[in-house]
Amino acid sequence: VGLDALSDAEVAQAVGNSMFADLTSRAGEIYKNDVSHGLPEELKTMAKKRKICIHADEFNELVGKEFVPMANKAGGAGYQLTVYTQTLSDIIARFGNQAKAGQVVGNLGNLIMLRVKEPATAELLTDLLPDVRVDHLTLVSGTTDDTNPDSPNDFTSNAQQRISSEKVRMVTPGDLTRLPKGHCFAMLGGKLYKIRLPLFKDTGEL
Repeated sequence: VGLDALSDAEVAQAVGNSMFADLTSRAGEIYKNDVSHGLPEELKTMAKKRKICIHADEFNELVGKEFVPMANKAGGAGYQLTVYTQTLSDIIARFGNQAKAGQVVGNLGNLIMLRVKEPATAELLTDLLPDVRVDHLTLVSGTTDDTNPDSPNDFTSNAQQRISSEKVRMVTPGDLTRLPKGHCFAMLGGKLYKIRLPLFKDTGEL
């Protein structure tokens, strides 16, 4: 569906919200009565639940209150949602309410994040990660003069190694704001991955 939000944002939002509302209604119907509801008895055995993949680009231009129940409950109807946006602030500005924006983001399972400029957006990922312990090795050396004139030693020396550990963040927001082109961090199934996407080489040929 091409909504042309850049040229006419109001119409795009109205049509997009209507589409999401219709999809939400259909998800509720499938969730309650399965896909065979309303079919003749001889056709019910042929009805199969299919995965419905929804990709929403420039998500902040489309999202509304109609999207929240679909993101929350439509998985049982076979819906798979993939949404794309630039910053968390775009979603907050769309709703005018940070709690509502958090509700939408909280209902999305996996998170893939390329380079971002807004620390608050980066913290969507970094706040999900545990702290890790990092060991530090410190080398200490020194000498001490011997002030006893009768001693055969002019000085004594010593060398030490000290190991200490501290908790640090596994990934910081600064790591996400400095990612090279084609690199991203991804939380998939509760696990963190560092991903490098292959880029096409510009050879000038079609």
